[in-house]
Amino acid sequence: MLKGLLGFFAFIFFLGILILLLVGGYLYRTFRNIRVAAQRSAERKAQQYREETGRQRQQYQQHQQYQQPGQSDDTDFYEQPRQTTTATGETIIDNRHQERESKKIFDDSDGEYVDFVEES
Repeated sequence: MLKGLLGFFAFIFFLGILILLLVGGYLYRTFRNIRVAAQRSAERKAQQYREETGRQRQQYQQHQQYQQPGQSDDTDFYEQPRQTTTATGETIIDNRHQERESKKIFDDSDGEYVDFVEES
């Protein structure tokens, strides 16, 4: 009787370990697949961003080539690009002049600027 009861508990114990291993393996694979999908999505978005900025740069360069000598335009902001790398490894390239960086974004006729206050 005691050996039968001990055998039953041993069987239940090993069955529980087997179930834990199977569930743990499934969860590990699921989280790994989610992480890989997120990395692929981030890489795809970064590639799209690089392609789009490349197209824009080509358009601006073509515009500058067709511009008359001595003619001034706001697209003249490709002289000294500054690069900044974020904590996630993405590179941000800023092609604006210093005057353009500090230029006001909103006109005085655009209305009143109100600071955002978060209510709890």
